[in-house]
Amino acid sequence: MEAELFDLTEPPEDFQEVRHGFEVASNHLLVPRDLYSELISRPRICRIPTTPIWFSGFINHRGETVPIFDLAALIGEGETDTGEKPKRWVLLLDEQPYMVGILLSEPPAALVAPTPLDETAAKHLSEALRAHTHGYVEHKGRVWAELNHRQFFAAVKERFS
Repeated sequence: MEAELFDLTEPPEDFQEVRHGFEVASNHLLVPRDLYSELISRPRICRIPTTPIWFSGFINHRGETVPIFDLAALIGEGETDTGEKPKRWVLLLDEQPYMVGILLSEPPAALVAPTPLDETAAKHLSEALRAHTHGYVEHKGRVWAELNHRQFFAAVKERFS
């Protein structure tokens, strides 16, 4: 009888979807749906000598090593040190062994009731990201794209070879 009172198979009528988005070099990206993510205040990062500037190094997160990337530098649109906000946050995406961290200047924003868009919305994105995004939405005049981080970072891995 009580189970009938709480039918969780359908969202309530007043339900509004909430997505989380983050900005990297004027690109507005969404944390993928149903993906584990965590925001941490910038931890100690172990830099690896002779690696590209966009590879910040590794952190120890709950006993696991996690690679950390400066996505703005990686896509070639990083700002210079003068006037740049410090990257104080690390957004962790996914679970091990696929977990990666992305340096951010600002924490992700909550996007309440975003409007879905079609794939033509991708034109505003950096060319380096465009092939690795889908699920476009509009919120408060900005277009946001869901990043396929596994596909993107698999392609990045090839740059280390």
